[in-house]
Amino acid sequence: MKIFIVHAPAGAGHKRAAEAIKDAFDRAKTPHEVRIINSLDYTNPLFSRSYTWGYNFLVSKAPFAGGFFFYFTDFKLFQFFVRPLRQAVNFINCVGFYRFIINEKPDCVISTNFLSSDIVSNLKALKLNNGKHITCVTDYGVHAFRVAKHVDDYVVASEHSKKELIAKGIAAEKIRILGIPVQHRFTEKLDKETAIRKLGLKEGLFNILIIGGGLGVGPIPALVKIVSGCACPFQLVVVCGNNKELVDELQDIAAGSSMPVKVYGFVENVNEFMDAADVMISKPGGLSLSEALIKGLPVLVSSYIAGHEEKNLKFLEKNNVGIGLKSVEEAPERLQALFASKDLLNSMREKAKQLGKPSAADDIALLALEIIKG
Repeated sequence: MKIFIVHAPAGAGHKRAAEAIKDAFDRAKTPHEVRIINSLDYTNPLFSRSYTWGYNFLVSKAPFAGGFFFYFTDFKLFQFFVRPLRQAVNFINCVGFYRFIINEKPDCVISTNFLSSDIVSNLKALKLNNGKHITCVTDYGVHAFRVAKHVDDYVVASEHSKKELIAKGIAAEKIRILGIPVQHRFTEKLDKETAIRKLGLKEGLFNILIIGGGLGVGPIPALVKIVSGCACPFQLVVVCGNNKELVDELQDIAAGSSMPVKVYGFVENVNEFMDAADVMISKPGGLSLSEALIKGLPVLVSSYIAGHEEKNLKFLEKNNVGIGLKSVEEAPERLQALFASKDLLNSMREKAKQLGKPSAADDIALLALEIIKG
């Protein structure tokens, strides 16, 4: 049997989710052919480049525009007009992906991005594909683009996400609250002291992990400057992703700081940095938050894009496992409060662990195998 896990590289989260599910199949040693597919590899080059570039531009340069687009396209009144236009654009630009699915005839497609969800659903409607179709929602809120009529099962992160899907017309029996899939290494935990020694960090300090995602976006330099001026036993550990300019800028700041500031570019072992941390400051991406919840790591949100990240932040705050900063200047006060109150910090940790779903990737793989068997 063929199982395709399909993503589109608009943001790192969709690909990371696909890789986590593939890893679950690999660890289960299933006899089936399981492949990760980048749907943009089968679209015309202009569409592929503009799709990725457009997302990166909105995230790093025009977050307000990204938020406007999110809410405008999610508005129920406009769906009547937006959906046919989307389908026409996808058909014109993604003919190669349509042909790929028709020719390959996968027994199951697991979509982690709405582009493939829409296309596979259309093929099922046209009777050109009769395989099973699972859509994994990789945020804590659900945008209308995630809704496709011929999806067999939706996988969501929480009861709130399920209610949003139901409100958008999806039957409750088609929705599974299994969580957002993360790599297996995030389910294995080192104790804090072991992680600190392994990473070569200073011991005996309150460790603040600052993550800017793959693009290293957000007010990270300003954040590091203001927090490093605190008269508290803090240690800042900053992961900048692929942003080389940010690494250079932060290393200059670190050189003039009396507080220990460790700066890293892209790292493969974020899980170990989370094990060493007492609190994380990050943008509220669905995958990053899911990883932090599994680790029992409280989160301060330094900045967010109105839309899916805003909904993720609201989920954190509603469940008392995260705090949205109104400004960078608020960070020292919030961090000092967490440092001073072990009860508050431990309460947030325990609530985070309760919300985390470490078996999500394994459960999604099992779901796929179950529905294929019928």
